[in-house]
Amino acid sequence: MDKFMENPWFVRIISMLLAILLFVTANDYFGGKNSGTTPNDMENANTDTITNVPVEVYYDSENLVVTGIPQTVDVKVEGQRRFVEAAKRQRDFTVYVDLSDFEIGKHRVQFLYKDISDKLKVTIEPSYADISLQEKVSKEFGVEAEFNRSILAEGFEAERPDVDPKTVRITGAKDVIDKISYVKATIDASGLISDTIKQYAKVTVLDRELNKLDVIVEPESVLVTIPVTNPRKNVPVKINTTGTPPDDIHIKTISTVTPEVVIFGRTEILKDVDELEVTVDVSDIREDTELEVPLKYPLGVNKITPDKIKVKILTEKKQEEKTLKDIKIENKGLSSDLNMEIVSPVNGTVSLKVTGEKDNLEKALDSDFHVLLNLSGLSAGDHEVDLVVEGLKDVQWELSEKKAKIRLTEKENV
Repeated sequence: MDKFMENPWFVRIISMLLAILLFVTANDYFGGKNSGTTPNDMENANTDTITNVPVEVYYDSENLVVTGIPQTVDVKVEGQRRFVEAAKRQRDFTVYVDLSDFEIGKHRVQFLYKDISDKLKVTIEPSYADISLQEKVSKEFGVEAEFNRSILAEGFEAERPDVDPKTVRITGAKDVIDKISYVKATIDASGLISDTIKQYAKVTVLDRELNKLDVIVEPESVLVTIPVTNPRKNVPVKINTTGTPPDDIHIKTISTVTPEVVIFGRTEILKDVDELEVTVDVSDIREDTELEVPLKYPLGVNKITPDKIKVKILTEKKQEEKTLKDIKIENKGLSSDLNMEIVSPVNGTVSLKVTGEKDNLEKALDSDFHVLLNLSGLSAGDHEVDLVVEGLKDVQWELSEKKAKIRLTEKENV
């Protein structure tokens, strides 16, 4: 028995049996139904979709342009969970289209992938793309600036925009370049604008139906300057009156030291405004007065400089008049050796129209006035002499005749 146990083959057989027993025991422990952990759960089949996976395109980009390939695709992966989870987490695979050997024209191409575990089943959605491979063409186009004029504040208007640079270089497929109808740089401004806009704007390329075209623009943005102004115009001020002054008051003049003001607004509004009117109420004016009157804004005018004017009102007491008749003409300075005969006016009397304030006028009597002929230094003969009035100082008067014709004769010696 000792010899049998010392035999090398016996030892080898026993070792192999022990190894088999150990393997079976370990498998039952870690993989059996009653195990506390289940690593095989990681090996169960699983499906997931990786979205927005970028598409790489291999082609002669210096001379050709490709259109019709989406920027991203969705990738559906199926397989053991650990491989699915790793692919979704790492995203280190590539989806591509290889057009290296394609000729110019339209083609249907399949999306391919690489650098993903071969233990996964991969489905790309969509699987194909209808593409157009064209000759690359570059051409310069002028850029037109545009913006929404409704954002201008009331009374403001925009002048012709300036674009820098004025032209851009557009590169794309020849058939796309031929479709270009508009190259625009649109200002995106918020709020009401009352000052010049200066802003970089992205260049947009459109066809006749205003569809955006897939092209390369250099530079992508341009500097757009849109001068915003508030047009102005000088207009006169017209003063109107309302109301009736007191009975004994006469308004002599109404004037202003600001006969002209500046109005601001859009050109189409200003062209229809020729003057501004202000209305002054004179109902309670009894003496010289200076008022500050606000100007009314016409529709569409956003500013007036100045927006108030001073109005000066000059008054006087209302004048009445009456006529004094048959006032005898008197003389003074007649030489003692001469006789005087009044040829005209007839009867040697005149009428006197007297004007003044009511109170003063009521006091005026015929006896308060003297109509005189100054005959000093006159010799015999016919003369025409100015009539002079002496009378009350608080009234004015006007003679019916301003001159008198007289005849001077020498007295006979007795």
